[in-house]
Amino acid sequence: MSPLERLINESIPDGTYGDADHRPWTPAEQLAHRLDLEAALEGWHWKDDPRRKRAAA
Repeated sequence: MSPLERLINESIPDGTYGDADHRPWTPAEQLAHRLDLEAALEGWHWKDDPRRKRAAA
């Protein structure tokens, strides 16, 4: 699963990581999750962003 697919399929965070074993995240797991999200968002932009349309006008 790509980072973007993971982000899209992710439910609202409940303080667990991975296979929902319902234990608090460790700092290492929190960092891994953050890096996955940042990788998924790298270079992403909203093609219909109204701010882009105003700037082009």
